[in-house]
Amino acid sequence: MIYACQDFEFDVKMRLRSVPARFGVAGALRLAAACHFGTVVLLFLVPTVYDGFGWIYLAGVAAIGLLLAYEHLLVRPDDLSRVNRAFFHVNAVVSLGLLAVGVVDLMVRG
Repeated sequence: MIYACQDFEFDVKMRLRSVPARFGVAGALRLAAACHFGTVVLLFLVPTVYDGFGWIYLAGVAAIGLLLAYEHLLVRPDDLSRVNRAFFHVNAVVSLGLLAVGVVDLMVRG
C-alpha cells in the first residue's frame, strides 16, 4: 500500500480501485500501518503454536517492529519522496532479518 501511494493521482484519474484511490494517501498509510502492526502481533504469537522459537526469534520480531515503525516515519502523506527507501530497503532488511533470526534461533535451540 505504501508503494501504491505514488500512483494516487493516476489511479483516481483512471478510476482504479486501489487502496490509495479509495481511502486517500493518508488513509492508505494508516491502513498499511495497521497491517504492519497486525503482522508484528502475529509474528509474536508464532511461538505459541511452534515452540521451536525462543528469545532470539522474539528479539528479532521486536527489531522488525521497530523497522516497520521507522518505515512509517519515512513516508508522509504530503511527502512520498522516500517511498523507495521505505519500501525496498526497509522491507528487504525485514524479510531477510526475519529469516536470519529464525534460522539462528533454530540452530541455537536445536
